Amino acid sequence: MSSTTEQYLSRTTAETFENLALIFADQELTPEQAGSPLDVTVSVEFRGPQTGRLVLKASARVLPSIAANMLGGDPSRSAALQRDALGELANVICGNVLPMVAGAGAVFRLSAPRVHDVELPSSRDGDAPDARTVLGVEDGRVEASLFFFADRARSSAA
Repeated sequence: MSSTTEQYLSRTTAETFENLALIFADQELTPEQAGSPLDVTVSVEFRGPQTGRLVLKASARVLPSIAANMLGGDPSRSAALQRDALGELANVICGNVLPMVAGAGAVFRLSAPRVHDVELPSSRDGDAPDARTVLGVEDGRVEASLFFFADRARSSAA
């Protein structure tokens, strides 16, 4: 994919955090943000003109604020609700970035977001993401990666 795809992913991720979670996302990470572990992972699989996966990793320390801003109320909500909120962000990012990449007329089916307790193999056969962005969020960080699988299978079969 092109650097344009990375720009779309970066912009969409930042806008989704700002508009849905009411949290400013910055491309310039502070040392504290850069050192914050990415210890929560959610993914959204998609099928359509292209097949793939969006993976969203986040520092657990930002989840209470995300959940509180999205769901209202006490930021100390349960871990399950915090992860659900992160999953919804992944779903919205995926749903908004795919038409930018594939065209407005492209139709995709998105799976429900999945939370992963262990390190998720983000791609197939160890492939690198087609696009990746890392943003500072409060005193943690998030990383969004976009993988396309169908194009590789078609191009290797041709």
